[in-house]
Amino acid sequence: MNFMLLRPGMRRASYLYLVVGIMQACYLPFSSIVFRDRGVSFEAIGLVGAINSVLSLAAAPIWGHLGDATLGRVAAFRFAILTTAIGVFTFAVGPAAGIPGSMLAAFAGAGIVPLLDAIGMERLAEVKGDWGPLRAITSASYAATCLASGALVVAGGAFMVGPLYGIGAAVVLLGTIRLHVRPPLNDTTAAQLEVERSELAGGNAEIAVAGDWRQRFGTVSLAFAQSPKLLGFLMLSLLVNLGAGIFYSYGSLRIQDVGGDASAVTFASTISAGVEIPFFLIGSAIALRFGMRSVYCVGLVALGLCSIGYGVFDDPFSLAVVRGLCGIGFSCTLLASVLTVRAIVPSELQATGQALYQAISYGLAISIAAIVGGVIYGELGALPLFMLSGLILIGSIPFAWRILRVEAAPTTR
Repeated sequence: MNFMLLRPGMRRASYLYLVVGIMQACYLPFSSIVFRDRGVSFEAIGLVGAINSVLSLAAAPIWGHLGDATLGRVAAFRFAILTTAIGVFTFAVGPAAGIPGSMLAAFAGAGIVPLLDAIGMERLAEVKGDWGPLRAITSASYAATCLASGALVVAGGAFMVGPLYGIGAAVVLLGTIRLHVRPPLNDTTAAQLEVERSELAGGNAEIAVAGDWRQRFGTVSLAFAQSPKLLGFLMLSLLVNLGAGIFYSYGSLRIQDVGGDASAVTFASTISAGVEIPFFLIGSAIALRFGMRSVYCVGLVALGLCSIGYGVFDDPFSLAVVRGLCGIGFSCTLLASVLTVRAIVPSELQATGQALYQAISYGLAISIAAIVGGVIYGELGALPLFMLSGLILIGSIPFAWRILRVEAAPTTR
């Protein structure tokens, strides 16, 4: 099933997913521990994380609109990559402990994943392929790069993050040369979507179509109007990622607190990313056989157990091994989420739909989790913090089972 990634129409997308994984492995594992090494408190790290998440929340719909309706997906993707690289380099250089750079990286980075997924989905539609194997490429390159990037950061310090990420960004940009995808949403397509929107509105059709679509929250308005199930799914994502956000925000700090360094953090990340790969490869088939919500709920259980393990174990090696459960949980929940958005949002609005999912999951939810988690970690310690995370994740299963009544398509259409 994975030979479709080598077809002429898929080679460019496969390349982009590969290099984005390499690029992210040079920054994402280190942000919180670099702050801690620079003397930033847990509460301050939580506040910075919350601000960055709010920036991501605000930015993601903007990037989605730029990709679907203004610049086009490739141009918006290039702009996001370049701006994020500038932010990461500023973070690595370290003015004001690197906080301004991390904020710029958070704002610009909010567009990278949804725009890449929109490009990937469009390419997959041409070969009738599944998204899981494509995303597995990112996990594989991320896992392969983490150990090397960790060793370089340990040897050269936080400054190494900047040039490493910049090199990866430059290679990604080279891969977008002569990349052609769907043009931005034109007035004819917008008018067609407005007609469909009026049909959904029923007796309030005159209200639904009043004014120009570009003046009413852009493509975000169209996404909600065309996707009645989108709001419920986003509310589920908010709840789940409140729990997962606690782990994502403070898992690396937990390893550092029990004696691990940057190489230990990246070792744990390598295990997690390595475990993701087979689950991304087989996830779509499992979703077809057992349903999307089964895959999602398996992910919730794995994430919940991983969080509980981080509260119980207190040595870097055990935490790295337990991190493998995060790989299962992340791959299952992400796969089910991306495919759910693909199923309930029109193809013309995929960048916007994926951006809204990213904004709620890794913007709003993470901002709340970062603030609350920083206070709990600073005042009560790791055990209450990670137990709370596990409780939220496992407690979300009944809601997920009810909301995710979405059938997986046998191929990406």
